[in-house]
Amino acid sequence: MNLPGDPTSTTVLAPSRPDTLFVEAEGGLPTEFHLFTHFQPIFSLAHRRPVGYEGLIRGTDLNGKAYLATELLAKAPAGVPRMQLDRQCRALHVRNFRRLGDEDSWLFLNVDPYIAVQGIRFGSFAQMLEENGLPAHRVAVELIETPFDDEKRLVVAVEHYRTIGCLIVIDDFGAGYSNFDRIWRLKPDIVKIDREMTRRVTVEPLARRMFAGIISVLHESGALVCVEGIETEAEALCATDADADLMQGNYFALPAAQLQPEHACDDLFAGLFRNFRLETTEFYDRRRVRLQPYIAALADAVLALSAGADRASAVRALLDLDCTERCYLVAGDGSQIGASAESERSVAARDRRLTPMRPVTGTNWQTKPFFRRAIEAPGRVQITRPYLSATGPKFCVTLSYALSLNASYHVLCVDLDFAALAGDDLAFGLTKLPL
Repeated sequence: MNLPGDPTSTTVLAPSRPDTLFVEAEGGLPTEFHLFTHFQPIFSLAHRRPVGYEGLIRGTDLNGKAYLATELLAKAPAGVPRMQLDRQCRALHVRNFRRLGDEDSWLFLNVDPYIAVQGIRFGSFAQMLEENGLPAHRVAVELIETPFDDEKRLVVAVEHYRTIGCLIVIDDFGAGYSNFDRIWRLKPDIVKIDREMTRRVTVEPLARRMFAGIISVLHESGALVCVEGIETEAEALCATDADADLMQGNYFALPAAQLQPEHACDDLFAGLFRNFRLETTEFYDRRRVRLQPYIAALADAVLALSAGADRASAVRALLDLDCTERCYLVAGDGSQIGASAESERSVAARDRRLTPMRPVTGTNWQTKPFFRRAIEAPGRVQITRPYLSATGPKFCVTLSYALSLNASYHVLCVDLDFAALAGDDLAFGLTKLPL
């Protein structure tokens, strides 16, 4: 799926057009609210500029008191009045967006799943777009996170939006009902990561390690990924490292009635990419220094095995290093040869609940990345990402090396205690984040 093309060199900045909401108050007297659109830009990381804008409703009463979208929707009675208000807001967003003169970017419109299903009763969405001169292919229908009992009807409604040419967006992924089941059913074009997940990746190592994997899975589903709710450079660096496509949040730009100049964030992105390069280099330098004694000891063990030494003596120096948990030899078919040689620390820390998972002779590792990658590239040390070992209660990193013994390939593996190896400075990945 392509991103919108380069925007025009100039942007016409016209004031947002107000609309009016009347709500019946107690005693029968209506309360009047003036409605306005604020737009928050959504940036492409690769392009370093906005490629879309989310329309957000804002309002004021006659006394000038400001109201957010949730407060305004709460003013409208549930049912038909609230659905009519939702449609009124979307039409207002479209009119105001067209007046601002952007001829390329997407307009993101929030839609409640219930209203998406019932919306056909309140007029044609396609007709509203046509009347306001906004092509459907420039509209991203953003399904907000909310419970909805009839997912089959939601699939039909989403297909209607897709058929008229709109992009489909799932909002707040990772919260409540915006989960993988909805991804599989609706096959969205864009998935927005919930802002609470964005916050957690900067304070929780586990969330940080999972973040890139979650984005990778969403990419494999065929969707672009937008990380929203970005408030700090640390959160932006996490999204960059995790290979997010799009970013949104107050760190880049606050919602506003007018569109900011195209190059308003050039300096911000220049600084972000500069810091990303510096931290990437620093991270890999620190990791290389931390791993060097283990790689050297693994190389010595390979030489000893190749010279005919027994396994216990060949790996003794490896087991004496501070972070080594265990060493084991795997045959070319993936089956483990003999028991693992474990450090005293590893033996002392065994979790008896995991006894059934302890490897024995014949345990087969052929499906594991540390085996596959080593056997595909003999003579080179392979290093895994951190993972929970089936043989112990700790996260580990495995070094593996394929060597020839008795005319056939074998793989020598060593599991390292990730927490002890990484320390606080490497536990999060590329960004130096506070614990």
